[in-house]
Amino acid sequence: MSRLFQDSNSDKTWKIDWDGNRVVMSNNGGKPREKMFDDLEAAAKYAKKEMWNKLKKGFIYRNDKAAPGTPLFQLYIGAGYTGFMPLAAVSGTNQFYAGYVVGQFEKEEIYLLDEQGQKQLTWELAGNHLIYDMFYCPEAGELLINDSHQISGISADGSVRSCTSFTYHHSTLSLAGNHGLWYDGTYLVVTDLLTQERLYQREATPEIVNGHSPQLCAALSGNGRLMAYCTHSDEIIICDMETSSTHSIAKDISAMTAAMDFSADDRYLFTQEQYGSWELACYDMNTLTRRSEWKTEHVRSFAVHPSKPLLALFSFGTVELYHTESWQRILEFRPEHVVKNCNLVFTKDYLALYSDYGCISLYAI
Repeated sequence: MSRLFQDSNSDKTWKIDWDGNRVVMSNNGGKPREKMFDDLEAAAKYAKKEMWNKLKKGFIYRNDKAAPGTPLFQLYIGAGYTGFMPLAAVSGTNQFYAGYVVGQFEKEEIYLLDEQGQKQLTWELAGNHLIYDMFYCPEAGELLINDSHQISGISADGSVRSCTSFTYHHSTLSLAGNHGLWYDGTYLVVTDLLTQERLYQREATPEIVNGHSPQLCAALSGNGRLMAYCTHSDEIIICDMETSSTHSIAKDISAMTAAMDFSADDRYLFTQEQYGSWELACYDMNTLTRRSEWKTEHVRSFAVHPSKPLLALFSFGTVELYHTESWQRILEFRPEHVVKNCNLVFTKDYLALYSDYGCISLYAI
């Protein structure tokens, strides 16, 4: 394996070649330095450590000819809090936003990144902020954020608009076109981001799971017609906002739903479970039943492509990519620089990954 890293602030380069028990490194195309190891494992451990050290020093790894399952770029974002790793794709492009908590919550910075790993500081939120989730609405030119359960919209000029009346102990966030979905008091509400008109609302009271976690999770279908939500650990509610009809789907196992999203064609609803089950469940919206032949184990995060029949999930240190029409697993790889978890989001052509090591990557798929 051969990789070339470049300092993000200068023209300095660092190259590493790793082949079996032999590691060769050079700076700026200069004289190579060779290290031999007694076994392959020791060489691999050393090479990975050296590459990580370079990333932490501000170098970026880039490879515009990356094979599927390998990164187009790797960028160390920083050593801030990574309990949440918010990402938001810019629809129809390979650009995406990422939020980063600086230091001990002095501020949160939001960057726009492109497929070359070029990072642009777009917004800065001073003070104690923690963004759980984010979505970008191109039609409104606004980034929706769930900031410690306060839903806000950030415009291109940096102005921040509060979408919820108060700060609650729980909330949820979803986007379909220019329609935003969030929790505001006792209601789940769907709002037109262009007109600020409230299009739909439904009363919802979250159940407390395991004595500490409110069960509240919701998602809009891509066409904006369906809203799925979970406020009780034993059922999923599907609302057809055009006909005002609702349907309840009983879960096989009572568990807390942590995230949900619809497939690109709106036929399937995926829900990520925890506290009782750690699987990624799949429900068929035509039959309103669970797809029993779909089985997963201990899924930590997942992403659905907004326009292609693709699903990515992270489980046991591995990213798996599935085609949601054939249901075949079409790619599997172990992402680099991940401790226990990562967040995923599809761009137009690639898969962005934000790791709990503070590394952002874009993988070819």
